Amino acid sequence: MKALTLLCTLTLFLLGCSKDEIPLPADVIEMNIDTRLPIDGNGYSHFRMYSQTSQNIHRISGSIKVNGVIPTEPREKIDWKSSHYWILREGDTVATITKTYLNYFTGQWMVVTLPPLVSSVNSLVPTVNPVCYNSEDGTINTIIAPLYNMKGDTLVVTAKLRNVTKIAKIVLD
Repeated sequence: MKALTLLCTLTLFLLGCSKDEIPLPADVIEMNIDTRLPIDGNGYSHFRMYSQTSQNIHRISGSIKVNGVIPTEPREKIDWKSSHYWILREGDTVATITKTYLNYFTGQWMVVTLPPLVSSVNSLVPTVNPVCYNSEDGTINTIIAPLYNMKGDTLVVTAKLRNVTKIAKIVLD
């Protein structure tokens, strides 16, 4: 009985061990990002700030392919990072909402400003949306939203998909 147990244990041990590991082929990822802004001779994009009182919103686009094919199921998650942040302080107004509607009783067009939304906490806010997924045609999109007091700085935006990283440098004019 002991001999049979020992034989079974040795057999399982020898079958369970392997010194050869079969490496999986790495995916070939093609990714580009397009700031959709004018680019100078040094490769820096230039974003003209248009608002002194709120965020200056701009869309950054791009595209991806994995092994030469647009990923559809599952879609690919792209992580975005930015070199700049701003602080939303407790008590700051986050948004003011204006509602417009037709008053059916009087026939007048009404405009009502609702009470402002106010932040209840201090929060660090990135100047880029942190995540996106590719669309059906392989495009990727995110939004940057720097504040006017960042004018003159160079915003560095990074897009990362697995082991591929792309960087855009945007001068805030």
